[in-house]
Amino acid sequence: MKTKLIVSLVSLMLLTTIFAVAKTTPTISETPSSETSQVSSAGVDVPTWEVNDTWTYHIDDISVDFSDENISMILQISVDALPLEVTDTAGDYYTLSFETTMDGYGYLSTTVDEGPVNISVTFTDLQIQGTLKVEKTTLGLKEVMVSFDKQKFTFNLAEQPFIPLPSWLHIISARITTDVTVACDTSVTVLSFPLVPGISWDLVATNFSLNGKIQSFFFTLLDFLNDIATLFGKSFLPENIAALLPVIDINEALTMYLGTNVFQIPSIENAFFCPFIETVEVPAGTYEAYNISLLDGLGYCYYAPAAGTIIKLTGNFQELIPFVKNIDLVLTDTTYS
Repeated sequence: MKTKLIVSLVSLMLLTTIFAVAKTTPTISETPSSETSQVSSAGVDVPTWEVNDTWTYHIDDISVDFSDENISMILQISVDALPLEVTDTAGDYYTLSFETTMDGYGYLSTTVDEGPVNISVTFTDLQIQGTLKVEKTTLGLKEVMVSFDKQKFTFNLAEQPFIPLPSWLHIISARITTDVTVACDTSVTVLSFPLVPGISWDLVATNFSLNGKIQSFFFTLLDFLNDIATLFGKSFLPENIAALLPVIDINEALTMYLGTNVFQIPSIENAFFCPFIETVEVPAGTYEAYNISLLDGLGYCYYAPAAGTIIKLTGNFQELIPFVKNIDLVLTDTTYS
């Protein structure tokens, strides 16, 4: 049972890196205003983006919260500025590039036969970069690619019943390198064009896959020590964990624990509804925007034709999507015209 501490630590590192890169898509925040407008009530068609168009978002909070009777996991992420720039318009998709920093905190709590396990992780100024692939006809997200190189994660082994450790060994820092690709069979969008007040539309079903690799000197050292211990018949890692090291293949890891690296987003009828147009003020400016209710009022987003995209979104989707507790994002700057 002593290996459970190592398994828990490796699992939290894996979950942290996956969640850290899986939440960089543009979403937004605030409560809808009661002021309405009839401007553009006849509807608008999908915008056209050009190379060098940019949008910058502030992400105040993305919270991921998963709990059941056996385990509790929490991850909170904030991004002060997420700049997106159109770098390619060839074919059926736009390619947008980004480079930014991210702060976050994660926590894992569970209880095993020997006692409670509590591990936390923090990261500050995590430097990430990547690209988004957006479908031209829907502004739907087709693919996200994210990577970071030798970024520092700090783990606090606050409580564990397996191995007595001196206080100075409760804090472990590891530099992690990763690249992750999230690809959808069908582009995921909350918009429907032409966009007209008074209409509702469905969330289209799709499958998305996760692929990539996670590397760290910590994993390499762990693998080396386990190999040495195995020579003396003292292996301390379960075979399935050892098989993933020293470079964790996300496809292999997810397939091992969940049976697949492909996950389904189901179709939901009337998931989105646009009741009216209203004047919305965000740091990037004041816009006439289409108010869109998400998933029967669990969240709201605002699409502004003058900005060429969503300018604000907020919501707590935990009732429908158990992992996603909060999303809060707003447009701070754009060069689109």
